Amino acid sequence: MSDLRCWASAIRGSFPHDMNDPTDQAGKNGKPKVEFLALAEELQSYILSFLPWQDVLRCASVCKALRQTYISSSELQYIIELGGQGLLPVPIADPGNHTSVSQRLQLLRDKAHAWFQFNFHTHSFQTFFIEEQFHDHRETGDSENWAKIVPLLPQPSEQTVIGLQNRSQNLIAIAYGVNDDTFQEGRFCVDLRTLDGDGIHPQATGQTLFLSVHTAQDNHDLFTVMEDLQLKGFGRHLALQCCPVFNDVVSAPRVPWWLQLWDWQHSTRSNSNLSDMMVLQSIDFCFVGNDRLLLVSDDLKLYSIEDMSRKPQLLACYSFPFPVKRIQCFQPTTDIAHGSQMQMPAQQTMWTSDPEQRLLCCVVFHPSPRLAFAISTKIFFDLDSERVGEKAVMFPWEKWGPTNARLFQDPWSRYRIHMMDFSPLAVERRQGLGLVVKKPSTIEIYELGKTLTTSLPYAEVASDRVFDAIELIGMWVDTDRIYLAKIMDPPEDDPGDLRMDQLEVIEMSSGLSENLS
Repeated sequence: MSDLRCWASAIRGSFPHDMNDPTDQAGKNGKPKVEFLALAEELQSYILSFLPWQDVLRCASVCKALRQTYISSSELQYIIELGGQGLLPVPIADPGNHTSVSQRLQLLRDKAHAWFQFNFHTHSFQTFFIEEQFHDHRETGDSENWAKIVPLLPQPSEQTVIGLQNRSQNLIAIAYGVNDDTFQEGRFCVDLRTLDGDGIHPQATGQTLFLSVHTAQDNHDLFTVMEDLQLKGFGRHLALQCCPVFNDVVSAPRVPWWLQLWDWQHSTRSNSNLSDMMVLQSIDFCFVGNDRLLLVSDDLKLYSIEDMSRKPQLLACYSFPFPVKRIQCFQPTTDIAHGSQMQMPAQQTMWTSDPEQRLLCCVVFHPSPRLAFAISTKIFFDLDSERVGEKAVMFPWEKWGPTNARLFQDPWSRYRIHMMDFSPLAVERRQGLGLVVKKPSTIEIYELGKTLTTSLPYAEVASDRVFDAIELIGMWVDTDRIYLAKIMDPPEDDPGDLRMDQLEVIEMSSGLSENLS
């Protein structure tokens, strides 16, 4: 095995020589590359599989013989397709699953193309009307005041707050308040259950996770503070965040904000938490891999959470190009690895997103109009891990933003739906699907009197359907559907009564993988 890896290392180190030239030397040892080309094609393919996917492509582009090896090998094509889409393979745990590599490759390609074969024409939208008792309600001017549908715990005395589910791990996590007294510590807990039953999750060390962070609110006697909770997870980590929501923005003093982290597979308690005093500041967070947490506020703060026995360690800080007051972060769905179309075992996962190749979307609500930053997560991994805490790296926008992000501006009045793919293969090999955008784009922010230029490449398709600004109020993307929440016209006697009463669905084009079933 070590000799094969040495072969792969020697091949990788030989670039950019012409591998079709038998007199070209591999390096100081003087061994001609023709020795590798003399190997059996199956062995060449196996050795090349140790290379990063970019290097496999380079081999195929500079050597005719290796290009033929690539064309003949489903394994090499699968490696390139995974890497080009920013995915990692997941070992199939079921010994009875005999899905071939060529089948996985076909499904992966179909999934990538299917996103760009959505029928975006007006007649493709299916409308579902929601009965009045289930209408979602919004007050005028307050886009954050939304009711949430959450799972209910069996204990009627406990107040359910928010739920989170992960189908690939058969996990549902439910955060709830033990009591409503904001002056009490330990007011929140998180219960772990299985999606397919009521028992304790087999990988969890216990059914309930407990907080160690200070949670009591003790200085808001002159005004009302609501608490906005967020529960998020990635792999073995769960995090619960509490942000104060101020009803009286004039007299609001500094109040606690906190975030508690757990490694739910190893302990029900944790000393890994963050907290601070804040005033009228929007804070959001997300995981960027199994050992890193990103805190999103007036800048992007990257923390290491590798050691769960202590507080997260600050690794780097990425500044925005202007002051930010309200912000939310989103990560696109990655639950696309289930092979139901191939009649595989239920919920069998074949691949997962590569944390270093994901996309982060940050929506900034101030300055206006709203701005959306699409950011490549690769910038959060090319760091010196020894520089933590006070030695953390500080990156100004000019150093990280223009080439690793793409900025979009809210059109305010009317909308079209744009489906975008920022993966390398979508940009390089779109095969006639959608529009490829590689040129830098410049947006003028009139409120600040400045312009911003960004250039992260992407491919997109756009709908011919146009929505009014007040009509489309929410959107969710699933494995093979887009869900659009629409708002009904308010009654004439109560123009502020805005309710969601319709759900429109766009189905992915069917029949893409019929040959695999």
